[in-house]
Amino acid sequence: MAPARGEAALAVRRYDPARFLQGLVATAWRRAEERGQAVHIQGPWPVIAVYPTSYAAVVYGGEGGLRPYAGTEDLPTQATLVFSRSPQYAVNHPDMVPLDVLLWKLALSASRGRLPLDASLDTPFALREWPNFTRLIVTPGAMSVAALWVRQPSTLRQTIDLLHLPPEDVFVFYSAAAAVDLVRPDLPSRPASLLAAAPPSPPPAVVPTPRRPLLRKLFDKLRTG
Repeated sequence: MAPARGEAALAVRRYDPARFLQGLVATAWRRAEERGQAVHIQGPWPVIAVYPTSYAAVVYGGEGGLRPYAGTEDLPTQATLVFSRSPQYAVNHPDMVPLDVLLWKLALSASRGRLPLDASLDTPFALREWPNFTRLIVTPGAMSVAALWVRQPSTLRQTIDLLHLPPEDVFVFYSAAAAVDLVRPDLPSRPASLLAAAPPSPPPAVVPTPRRPLLRKLFDKLRTG
């Protein structure tokens, strides 16, 4: 795919979320919500059960079992979705993970600093609400981008220029935030969020924090892994 005007200068690399576990889990969640049923996502990876009404998932054996698969392309073609008419959900299940946390992690592994195919560099973006960074992986620059987008809708290109961040830092944050429906174009209407059931967190009243070496090391590992 030929880069759009101005992309070459930013060294924009792109990916298709639908070809990764990120897209598979998101699609399975939507289908489960439409049917009002739980769904078990089966394949060569550990079984993932998604419970749409509780915004939760169970990764049997623990989330760590998904790491070898989360960044691998075209795995969704090997998936089988098994729906349950009478889903049983135990809130204390040891392998339970909030759906937004799971999708956020899967998006980071799929993106690795790349931008989703349909994301425009020149569309102003804002955040529906402040991300719950107490339970989400905080990538380098994420706090700065979030603080900008809650007070001033900005394009990806403007965000890179204003914050003096590497493009891959902005792109990976966008990818994860979009995966959990936290990002919206700067439009008057605000569709219901995937996370509507979760209580909103207030934006911080402090200046964006600087990037930390530990976060950089983690993100570089995700990006090159």
